[in-house]
Amino acid sequence: MNDLARALDVALEAAKAAGKIALRHYAGDLRREQKGDGTWVTEADWAVEAQLRLRIARAFPDHNILGEEEGLTAAGGGAPVDGAPTWILDPIDGTHNYMAGIPIWATLIALRIEGVSVLGVAHAPALGETYDAFEGGGARMNGTKIEVSSIERIEDATFCYSNPHIFAVEGLGDLFETLSARVWRTRGFGDFWSHLLVARGAAHIAIEPELALWDVAALEAIVAEAGGKLTGGTGAPWTEGQPCITTNGYLHDEVVRLARGMPGPGD
Repeated sequence: MNDLARALDVALEAAKAAGKIALRHYAGDLRREQKGDGTWVTEADWAVEAQLRLRIARAFPDHNILGEEEGLTAAGGGAPVDGAPTWILDPIDGTHNYMAGIPIWATLIALRIEGVSVLGVAHAPALGETYDAFEGGGARMNGTKIEVSSIERIEDATFCYSNPHIFAVEGLGDLFETLSARVWRTRGFGDFWSHLLVARGAAHIAIEPELALWDVAALEAIVAEAGGKLTGGTGAPWTEGQPCITTNGYLHDEVVRLARGMPGPGD
């Protein structure tokens, strides 16, 4: 517990330092490149990841670091160390929002040990929100404890999503249509924020059809410590290539059943 508390302090300090760098470039005339997968990377992404790597390497030189822009290395550079704890970095999650001047973007930092996310930080300086959690230590937003909502009916839920078109492309069009028709309301908040709205009890279901590890790792720890549930589309732990489903826990089994196209009682 003490080791994770120290790690969280390092992660929060690194995220806030990186956030200052990101804000200096925010919505400006950024140098940018389109990557092979069609997503964008900006000079701010590179600068933020460099700052995060520097601070983590100083504090934990025997760890590994996996960053969206620079890949997997030992903390100090070079080949990763087998079996070492690994920091997962997304310097700016929501790069398209960032470039457009939309404030829903964040620096995401996670610590994984033996494949389990035991710590997460999501720092969204343009929103004025910082989320953090570590295993056994609860979850917080801006230092105040957060927890999921206790609603138990999909008909009372708020469902957050990214792009409806991607649901269709990934074979989840029926899930999107079914949930949209049943829930109380839908909101098109994608990226990290939709999942953290569930963690803090403001929303109840968040689904992204396809994400990378650096998009999800920090969210796993925060959602779990807030009492929610984050899994892949089958209800098993999330892995790359699967949809990411986050709920308040009470609704999870039914949402997964819909994702799998399975009939429920009375269907």
